[in-house]
Amino acid sequence: MIVVLDCNIWVSLTINSQIDFIADLSDNGIVIATCTTLKNEITDVLRRPKLRKFISEPDVQKVIALHDFVTTGYLLHKIPDIITDPKDNYLFALALKSKADFLVTGDKLILEVIEYKKTKIIKLNDFKTIVR
Repeated sequence: MIVVLDCNIWVSLTINSQIDFIADLSDNGIVIATCTTLKNEITDVLRRPKLRKFISEPDVQKVIALHDFVTTGYLLHKIPDIITDPKDNYLFALALKSKADFLVTGDKLILEVIEYKKTKIIKLNDFKTIVR
């Protein structure tokens, strides 16, 4: 199984001290797809001043180290125009390039797509049910 985890999933799991869920996915043979844009977004969001009360810089470093260790990177060339928020369209390119089975997100606009090519777009709780 191949999965794309949107930035909001990485951040939510970090804030809720559940980041081990991602390590467990990797340990169970699930490929976690990423790209430079996703890694940069995760890093930028985790370092936002409003998240400082929840996430320390050492925690940010741990998440980035985990990201680098458990993900498989893909180079994206063509970004499709799928949703009205163009900054998130790279996730569809990543899903297509990696041949992801799932794109896991909390973003309502992305969730409205339901399926892109062969990638199902689902919420985290639904994905957790599938991998249990």
